[in-house]
Amino acid sequence: MPGHLPISRIFQSKAQSLAAEMSSWEVKERLDEQTEQRIRDSISGFPHTNTIIGESFRIAGVDGSGDYPSFSYADSFVYVATASGTVFRTDVLHGLSEEQVLVDPNLDLVWLPESSERARSQWLKAFANLAGQDVESAIAESDYSQLKNTASRHGHTSAGLLNNLLLPKASDTSNCGIQLRTTAEWGAALRLIMSDPPCRYVLMDTTMSLPMVTRHDLSLFYEHVKRLCCVRARERGIALFTISKSHGLPSIELLEGLACDKLGIDRKKTAEHWYLRMPLPGFDNWELPLIEGRQIPPVGAISYLFRLHRNTPVMRLDMDRDWWEQRIQGNPEAEQKLFSELDYCGHDQRAYGYPFPIKACHDRTRLSLAERLVMKKQIIDAAVAQGMKRSLFKDVSMATGHS
Repeated sequence: MPGHLPISRIFQSKAQSLAAEMSSWEVKERLDEQTEQRIRDSISGFPHTNTIIGESFRIAGVDGSGDYPSFSYADSFVYVATASGTVFRTDVLHGLSEEQVLVDPNLDLVWLPESSERARSQWLKAFANLAGQDVESAIAESDYSQLKNTASRHGHTSAGLLNNLLLPKASDTSNCGIQLRTTAEWGAALRLIMSDPPCRYVLMDTTMSLPMVTRHDLSLFYEHVKRLCCVRARERGIALFTISKSHGLPSIELLEGLACDKLGIDRKKTAEHWYLRMPLPGFDNWELPLIEGRQIPPVGAISYLFRLHRNTPVMRLDMDRDWWEQRIQGNPEAEQKLFSELDYCGHDQRAYGYPFPIKACHDRTRLSLAERLVMKKQIIDAAVAQGMKRSLFKDVSMATGHS
């Protein structure tokens, strides 16, 4: 930032205004006594878990990366989307032992012209490659349409959902990147869910949110793949969980204080090894005011707030509601076991307090700048060998100094 005095004064003034706006928005009112007691009653603790009793199990993490876009060519863009998974087996002596990785990463090179009509076929081709099956069958086999019918109060057919997929312009690089990366991640999760021998858990660093589920016609393809993963996981008895380090709630310290009360520790300390299932509208007889209109839990899902260790933040876990009804509802022992096993998988010093398979996959999948540059060169060299003009390939971020 420039060091000129006028600029500094402007910054300080705007920083003070921003702080005042944030302070006025932040929830300051306390929960009423009845709600506080309901939350205390709903919080559960679980033991610090250093040892797994019984048979070992497999647990997988999924993450994605890519280059969005890798470069432009005339009025078109080339994107690189990739995702993969790591699989670990619990080991009494060594904690987690890496067992396998998906043989090949979920990878696609996507060319998107600016023309919407021409780009549509490229989008569908990329979606099919990343999901591992054609788009129409993925939509038909997912349970997204049933959830959308209820949430939007309109009926939908697979053909109608296919025709109304929301496809951004090729130059809308942010939205293109979100769609491609997210589809790549859920496609990798689907491959893991269908692999043998099966995992007990498949974990992802995201949420079960369905952004377009309340819209009459529009949907995003990754919403269909997300729910297809839930369908296949239920069929195979696999616990598919999303874990987000950002719970998205204000005044979380109020809940943390109530967790201290429930666990019998001083509020000046940090409560660890606890979880709270967030109330489900139409099912539970209480509400959590801090949700404030947010779609938590998401449609078709159950959400928990939880903390494994004091050095990590309160996190949010989402799971498929049908899976929860089949495996967890009314079974506190199964619920305790779930969080104890996640705790066991969060004892690696490289990510203490966070399930290590997700961290391991992130480190393995992330593309470095050097790797992105090598990929750009290989793609351009292959295109030039086909007679395309090297001069028309542009790396905008490099040209403008933003890489």
